[in-house]
Amino acid sequence: MHARRILVTPRNQRQARRTGGHYHAGGRTIMKAKRGIAAALAGALLLTGLAGCGSKDSAGSGSGETDAGQIVNQAADNVKAVDSFTLAYNENDGFDPLSCTSSENQLIAQLCFESLFALDDNFQPQKVLCDSLEQTGSRAYTLKLRSGAKFHSGQEVTPADVVFSLNNARLREDSIYQDQLSCISSVKYSGDEVHIRLYRENSNLAALLDVPILRKGTDEDECPDGSGPYQLVTSDGKKCLIPFEQRTGGKVGFCESITLVSVSDATGAANLLSSGELSMLMQTDAEQSPAQGGKYTASVPTTRLHYLGVNCDMEPYDNEDVRTALSLLLDRESIVQTCFAGRADAASLPIVPVPDDVDAPEYNKEKALELLEDADIYDRNDDGFLDISRSRQFKVEIIYNEKYSTKGAVLQQYAETLTEAGILTEVKPLTFEECQSKLRNESFQLYYGEYTMTADFDLSSLISSNGERNFSGYYDSDMEDAINGLASYEEGEEEDARKEYAECFAEQTPLIPIAFERTLISSASELPKQFEPWPDQIFHGIETWSAS
Repeated sequence: MHARRILVTPRNQRQARRTGGHYHAGGRTIMKAKRGIAAALAGALLLTGLAGCGSKDSAGSGSGETDAGQIVNQAADNVKAVDSFTLAYNENDGFDPLSCTSSENQLIAQLCFESLFALDDNFQPQKVLCDSLEQTGSRAYTLKLRSGAKFHSGQEVTPADVVFSLNNARLREDSIYQDQLSCISSVKYSGDEVHIRLYRENSNLAALLDVPILRKGTDEDECPDGSGPYQLVTSDGKKCLIPFEQRTGGKVGFCESITLVSVSDATGAANLLSSGELSMLMQTDAEQSPAQGGKYTASVPTTRLHYLGVNCDMEPYDNEDVRTALSLLLDRESIVQTCFAGRADAASLPIVPVPDDVDAPEYNKEKALELLEDADIYDRNDDGFLDISRSRQFKVEIIYNEKYSTKGAVLQQYAETLTEAGILTEVKPLTFEECQSKLRNESFQLYYGEYTMTADFDLSSLISSNGERNFSGYYDSDMEDAINGLASYEEGEEEDARKEYAECFAEQTPLIPIAFERTLISSASELPKQFEPWPDQIFHGIETWSAS
């Protein structure tokens, strides 16, 4: 096997002037064109009991919901169980881990299901149900399972279950993982091996396999069969979660019965936390106000990128110096604190973590004005505003979906900064349909976008020549090579590939990153001292959780 390694040489003479220092950020999917435009614009614990859910009934098929994986550690012996713990479940959403979309049910799923890999707080894949993943060709992988893992039904987790789960996740129209797994062309098994083939090279396939595994044939059940530390039980019409007795590593002792309370939407769940009827709440949208009653909070990084899309085919934005100058005039740290209330990580590069020794753009008005002057944009008539020519001022127009107040606040703050630098700026709120039309017809200068990246930080949908969200037709051969290099590095060359990609992006600035959003966790009572959530596994380390 020979995976292509592509080196991108920065234009060093200009690079030092184009960036302002190190800037580390915290923060899934290639959409079809229409959906892509839509997504780009969207943009002491409670002592409540539940009768009938205190003990385990038969070990039948029964388990809960969606999104993540959990490292199976040995259950601690000195855990002090909480008297009770209460979570909300959304009655208008299902418990199918491949299709549920509510944050309430996804949180429950993290207790009920395991995946092949889980993503740690640096978005690095850590093994869960997977024992080994070997690359056997440029687009071929062989996976073996950890031995001894069982579903709540008592059945062993087998390669057939993995094939069933991954094929459903990538092929079902209602799957929330369909786009994430779009690089996979086939999943089959032979004996104890799972064979995965790809349409295109991806050296970081493991980061895409944080997909919940369910037992084959249980996908039609109300709650498919999973292997997580807790399982869903329904008794007398009430639902709760109880520890999985046969779990590898032992039964989790955090809580003997987690009460589940029905809500119809996220507002209902927030109201329950406010009234003291809920122990924990997960809010995944920065547009949502933090729930009242959350006495203790924590936040978790995500790959949900907020950015400014730039029409690179339009003058003067076809000049990389102009695009980089606009990036240098974005005070991300201030925006994160004032507009996101800390629920985001400032990001000037679309990759986490930022590679060592890469100068990422940070706010620097002086350097920005130098770059604009290099592009022949400066104040020609001493009126305090920059001009493209003697008869044409440099005016920037940024459009966004009027539905989103946070985005509007970000752009107003940015507009004030640009105006202070001598750039006349108009922030234009539009309806969703108006925004769609502008993007389709490339009749925009800048737009506010939001994009949930996969954990391999593939941005090709936005900036590659055939990207489905590349609304301005941006193309650069160096950037194409860097994108391909990030997807096809050989063993031991990942850091080089990431660095080359980051340097090329910083030089080209095909779009302007703003921040990676964070998920907010609110609790009515003090969080366990051992609480160390991961992006796709809030209950990471629950084996050691103990009552405060």
